Amino acid sequence: MKYETVPCVEEDEDLIEEKLDAINDSIVHPEEDTEDKYLVFKITDADGNIIAGCLVYISNWKMANLDVLWVDEKHRGKGLGSALIRAAEKAARESACHTMILGTFSFQARPLYEKHGYTLCGTVRDFPRGHANYTLLKRLDQPGQEYAPSRDLSGEFEIKDGNEEDAEFISTRLGEYNSSQATRAGQYTPLNKKLLDGDGNLIAAIFAGVGTWNQFEVDMIWVDEPYRGQGIGSELLAGAEREARELGGYFALAWGVFDWQSGFFRKNGYTAAGTLEDCPTGHFMYVLEKRF
Repeated sequence: MKYETVPCVEEDEDLIEEKLDAINDSIVHPEEDTEDKYLVFKITDADGNIIAGCLVYISNWKMANLDVLWVDEKHRGKGLGSALIRAAEKAARESACHTMILGTFSFQARPLYEKHGYTLCGTVRDFPRGHANYTLLKRLDQPGQEYAPSRDLSGEFEIKDGNEEDAEFISTRLGEYNSSQATRAGQYTPLNKKLLDGDGNLIAAIFAGVGTWNQFEVDMIWVDEPYRGQGIGSELLAGAEREARELGGYFALAWGVFDWQSGFFRKNGYTAAGTLEDCPTGHFMYVLEKRF
């Protein structure tokens, strides 16, 4: 059969995400009466300016991800980061989450997270170049002594709920800090492609791109069930990798790959840079990499 490879359009992303979610939920059923949600916490000064904040994603599998944590440089060392971590964990526990996951760079706050009971589950070396990226995990359903900083001025500030605009501000400020620590090579370049059959029907797609530190990241890859086992997914992945190398990509990353997905990536040369046990319950989640 003849296939045509074309760029994805905006609405394809939601469609592919929906198809992958359906597969994942058929393997690990979501908890009853739960839904994915994104929480924003912020701390403001007397003038209402945001001086610290964090973003927390909570899944219907009872897993939480501390996605972003930022404290303004002038206010670091005052316990605000610890206060936000505790607020994020409190919200996760209230949603019955058993796990909190996070990622941090070597120039960020790994020691602080480890003081709060997080353990190292994976390391991506030389990302960005000259640095490292770490994946950490904390069980929220197991007893443990909580860290209390010796100098805690967080009582002077109130942690408030934030909105989408606040989330964008917090993410932007963290991005600015990251850029000050490791020079970015350019803008994110998407390499999203889909495969159509002779009748124009969508049968496969990949969402990936080259990041601002020249890393190639695979976000989603999907092949319709009747076409699986024919090497179509591997061809899509290999094509995206070739484009990434031409754009200066020096290695590939696949975050949050579940055990029922990992065989495909391993077959295509990816190896585990991190392993998270019991995420989701009864399964494994991996950070996978491939060096070009």
